[in-house]
Amino acid sequence: MNIGKVIRALRTERGDSLETLAFEVGTDASNLSRIERGLQQPSEDVLKAIAAALQSSVAELYALAEGRTFATGSASSEVHPDDLARDAVQMRRYFRSLSPEYQKLALEIVKTLVRTQAKS
Repeated sequence: MNIGKVIRALRTERGDSLETLAFEVGTDASNLSRIERGLQQPSEDVLKAIAAALQSSVAELYALAEGRTFATGSASSEVHPDDLARDAVQMRRYFRSLSPEYQKLALEIVKTLVRTQAKS
């Protein structure tokens, strides 16, 4: 996975458009698009700005791009490369749109699926 794919996945998870993130970073959307598609490598300053806008760090972006987990101090904040897959990003977006009571119900359904799968 290249750094652009990581940036795109994190941007998409946040629900930001290219234009929104580009504005936060101080670049234009076409430049950010080229970075996300791997056609252009971001400069050090742009990469730092992107990481800050995504509430991440440059080290975390590179770790994810290299396919490694990145722990930011606690087990609950560990990020795994599979967490950036399109389905996982979409799942998190749907989950966040649920009310707290439906989030709890969705979590129980997933726990039940995992237990049922383990028994198979």
